[in-house]
Amino acid sequence: MGGMEAVLLVMGSMIGTGILVTPALVASAAGGLAGILLIWGGGALYALAGALSQAELATRYPRAGGDYVFLRESFGPLPAFLSGWVSLTLGFAGSLAVLALTCSQYLLRALPGLAQTLSALPLPGSGAAQSLAGPAGSGFPAEEAVAVLLVLVLTAINLLGVKAGSRTQALLTGLKVAGLVVLMTLALLADPSPTAPVAATLPVAAALLPVVFTYTGWNDAIYVGGEIANPHRNLPLALVAGTAATAALYLLFNAAFVLTTGGHVGSGEDLAVAAAMAEVALGPGCESVVAGLAALLVGGTMAALAVTGPRIAFAMAQDSVVPRSLGRLNRSGAPANALFFQAVVAILFVLAGSLQQIIGWVGFALVVFSGLATACVFVERFRRPLPQATPGYRIPLWPLPPLLYIGASVAIAVAVALADPVQAGYGLLLVLSGLPVYFLSSQRRESTGEG
Repeated sequence: MGGMEAVLLVMGSMIGTGILVTPALVASAAGGLAGILLIWGGGALYALAGALSQAELATRYPRAGGDYVFLRESFGPLPAFLSGWVSLTLGFAGSLAVLALTCSQYLLRALPGLAQTLSALPLPGSGAAQSLAGPAGSGFPAEEAVAVLLVLVLTAINLLGVKAGSRTQALLTGLKVAGLVVLMTLALLADPSPTAPVAATLPVAAALLPVVFTYTGWNDAIYVGGEIANPHRNLPLALVAGTAATAALYLLFNAAFVLTTGGHVGSGEDLAVAAAMAEVALGPGCESVVAGLAALLVGGTMAALAVTGPRIAFAMAQDSVVPRSLGRLNRSGAPANALFFQAVVAILFVLAGSLQQIIGWVGFALVVFSGLATACVFVERFRRPLPQATPGYRIPLWPLPPLLYIGASVAIAVAVALADPVQAGYGLLLVLSGLPVYFLSSQRRESTGEG
């Protein structure tokens, strides 16, 4: 994977459904354009601080695994395992399932004839495919069939090797960035007159978590560090350039949204932001176009997750904390068993139903471990300082970026815990659920002499 493909991997991971939804929430909290851009600019600084900090860790350990590898080297196997466990089971496979269901819903809206086509296939309960979301027990709904197919297709592509997977996600990322640019350009050209901003009805704090959520994914290139050419140059490039480019796109998109609609969306549906802008640009009755754009956005994010997720299982398998078979590579150099594992878990989640609430629970744990992984840079600096003459990336304005990111992560975690202790408690339980697996693996390694 080259430098530009790594940059597009970061952008593909970041740009997803969030940008179609969260601008309306931020507008309701900030009101005017200046406040909205200030909040989105703050989110950009938060993400960039993390990218600038973890880029140094990535160049020290340019191999697959990301946060898992950093935490293992700095704080030991248990924190590393728990981080990998959360990412492996929910952070990637769970998110892939949610995105697959979301993408399938949008595809069925953009292509109304698809449900009828699926109903003709010999699927279990295919008669229910006429409905976009049949009731429980009614059979195999069309959205589930499409979601499973999406997961299988992306898995098959990635089995061909990292080059095929990275090229697919790079193509989808380029298309969805172009789609956003075309949408906001058409909206601005169609209605250049200013629109009165929406009144602020939410506290400013309500906008923080949605913005942070929309910026997540900036560190995904780290997970495939071992498969990036010239990682000491291209990894920092991917993290910083990909995050900066996405931040610039978000700021422009939000400016266009406010200037053309005033922050008004007219409804609370998933497609509200894009629909409001498309109605300005294309007129009423453009749902299929908006749904197609949304499917493109979600599909690009799915492709990025399908590339990065299995690399965590691969790194954990090398340490024998999960079955070593997950670390085997096929003839194309792809972690085949890890890809199969991710696909099976994602499909099980798809068949089980919606994961929106579960993803909300695990968000607390992901913020905590992201801050902890960034703290590894202090351990590395003091434990294994690099000689000044040694070439390599070093954090600019040290130690401001990691301090800013860690402090913001702690503040977010505390705010979530205080605002909703039940959800934070569920997040903690999800983290601790990996402890039995860890201790069973430890006993197995001791009995076989692997540890």
